[in-house]
Amino acid sequence: MYQPLRVVQITDTHLFADPHQVLLGCPTWVTLVKVLEHVQFFQPDVLLLTGDLSQDETPASYQNLVDLLRPLTCPIYWIGGNHDHMAPLTQQLTAGGLRPEKTFVQGGWRFILLHSPVPGAVGGTLTAGELAYLEEALHQSSEPTLIALHHPLFPVGSPWLDDSRLTNPEQFWHICDAHPQVKLVLCGHVHQERRWQRRGVTYLSSPSTCIQFAPQAQAFTLDTAFPGFRWLELDPQGTFRTGVTRVPCQWVVDARATGY
Repeated sequence: MYQPLRVVQITDTHLFADPHQVLLGCPTWVTLVKVLEHVQFFQPDVLLLTGDLSQDETPASYQNLVDLLRPLTCPIYWIGGNHDHMAPLTQQLTAGGLRPEKTFVQGGWRFILLHSPVPGAVGGTLTAGELAYLEEALHQSSEPTLIALHHPLFPVGSPWLDDSRLTNPEQFWHICDAHPQVKLVLCGHVHQERRWQRRGVTYLSSPSTCIQFAPQAQAFTLDTAFPGFRWLELDPQGTFRTGVTRVPCQWVVDARATGY
């Protein structure tokens, strides 16, 4: 009897070079440690990191991430976010043994990882080159497919966040609509759990491993929800199960924060 492929998505870790530094009151190194303890219990076959891995964009922050991930024995794939500096991110993670491939097949599923950050901007865009890469990857095979990128394609109902979602979702949909093997699209960026459906495809955002953003807030507002990660069980026939695991952590939220 087959076993489903067990996948974990971790996103928006916002690490610093100094493990003791905090983000709006949250010790991001400590909360990631606690999240990873629960991830290890899940025993994933694949780990996906979907951007904003650093807050200060330093090589040391990415090395901290590599060190924390070292106990995991599964292959780990990654993409950057708007808070990441791609040169040190690529160098440190590749040197640390994380996988550089942006498309791969495992457990009967094809995975496609897309780069959506725009230098100097908070929002995201899929360039012509990235869209061509997506189309070519989808042409290569007909396995059920999971796509991951940092920025969401849909609004979440918070104007301050929705201004920084993907600017060209229609171009993405134009390609995916011609390829019915696309089943799942994962994103980060919004620090909250959301789910959308479009033409048979499920779109999922996932909580951060540190601070959470309050849903439906008109302006920047932190939530009191715990950090977490998304788990998925993928069947080779293209069906799946998914959920979010929240990890109890204690710190004092900076309720006066108006951004970060």
